Amino acid sequence: MARISTFARDLQLATAGIAPENIARELAAFARSELSKAIQEGVGSERYDKYVNGRPEADEDTVEPPGPILYVFRWWQEIIELALQAAVDRSPEKSGDYKKSWFIMTPGGVVANFDTISINSTVILTNNRPYSRKIDVGHMRMSVPPGIIEDVRKMVMARFGNFVTAKRTMITLPGGYILKGKFRRGYRPFARTRLRADTAAGAQMTYPALVMTMKVE
Repeated sequence: MARISTFARDLQLATAGIAPENIARELAAFARSELSKAIQEGVGSERYDKYVNGRPEADEDTVEPPGPILYVFRWWQEIIELALQAAVDRSPEKSGDYKKSWFIMTPGGVVANFDTISINSTVILTNNRPYSRKIDVGHMRMSVPPGIIEDVRKMVMARFGNFVTAKRTMITLPGGYILKGKFRRGYRPFARTRLRADTAAGAQMTYPALVMTMKVE
């Protein structure tokens, strides 16, 4: 909200001393200039919804002073593309099955068109291979170090931390793997020596996941 209120103040200042018949034209030009500047500085996305006096996708030149002209940036596409690519890059190469099994979902189900995701939605990155938890926590020896989800989280926060909150958690998936209750001690030092309650036979496996939400004020 701080950026929106600052933008409004800037528009008011920009119109001071302008002849009334020219205000609409100046408002439109200023709005386009600020939009371009925000995108170039990385604080705005090239994907956005535009509202002119509350009218969706109206041209800026049709503004009726004092406006507003509002741009609502849509960040999910960029954020998800970064997260997915980071997850793929950190995945083991051997068969390629795990690498190809990353996907995006919301509480409504799997999503393929990221640009349609609502700004208020919860977005989840996960992998549905039955060995995904072993890979992520380091219970099995792999060609890559453990902690894939955490590394992706750090990359997302480093690039988009001003707009999104990301955390690593464990989730269940519809039709997920049912554990057989067999235990093999992990290879790393201090690996646990017995089954936990959530790994007993018949329990539904939980999958490492990156859960992301927009910082909407």
